[in-house]
Amino acid sequence: MGWKYLSQSANTEINFDEESGLIQPGRAHFRLVGWFCVASAIVSVFALLMSLQVVRVGDLLAFSPVKLMRFIADHQLIWRLDCLLNAVSSVSKVLVFLMLNIIVDRKARLLTRIGLILSIIGVSVDLNAQVSLLVVLSDLAVQLKLNSSYLKQDLLQHSWIVINQALGQLILVSNLMYSIGGLTSTIGLLMTKSLPKWLFWIGMPVWLLSFSGTFVSFFGQLYLAISLLLGFSLGFVVWVVVLAIVLDLRARPEPSGASSHSSE
Repeated sequence: MGWKYLSQSANTEINFDEESGLIQPGRAHFRLVGWFCVASAIVSVFALLMSLQVVRVGDLLAFSPVKLMRFIADHQLIWRLDCLLNAVSSVSKVLVFLMLNIIVDRKARLLTRIGLILSIIGVSVDLNAQVSLLVVLSDLAVQLKLNSSYLKQDLLQHSWIVINQALGQLILVSNLMYSIGGLTSTIGLLMTKSLPKWLFWIGMPVWLLSFSGTFVSFFGQLYLAISLLLGFSLGFVVWVVVLAIVLDLRARPEPSGASSHSSE
């Protein structure tokens, strides 16, 4: 077996066996993935803040279609911006899943690739639902506000169909794909020797929280599902920020003193 002695970590030196599939990416790879994590965290924070604003202003935890349509008609800019930010946030999650394939060991890449495939399925469903909410539901809300009472019942019924389909796509399908993909990718991080094991214990509760939001929605607990998913969004931000910090530490060059000591 051909052993390589690699010392690209910021604080530790690790031995790797090529035949076992253990690799240590270059410092540039760690830094690149870290920047993707930071970008995803920033986008997710803005999306979370905007979603909280929508829930607060529209009093949407006590959900009803009439209340939602009234809010959309009166706050078109906030609603459209919220949909756009959530769509961009979803795409950024897929990019994080993609970049994780760079830093995990070869033996763990099957798990991260499964996570990537599931996240791609999830984001395709997610974006379709966001477009329906952004375009179709916004138009229906304006028509509902402007038209006579004769058409309002039909418009409200059509709006409820759009809301029902979009929520089903977002919570039941898309979020389920993200949750399973996140769990498999987090296990892949656990199997990677160059990364600390506690990243797994931080990431696993985050994705289980996401899965819980989908689970309770099966029983019609929309209030609880929305609360859990908002909590997941916050947890995801914390997780990717911690991951970015760890990767930045791995990307830093060794002190000159340590290098000279190892050469001796």
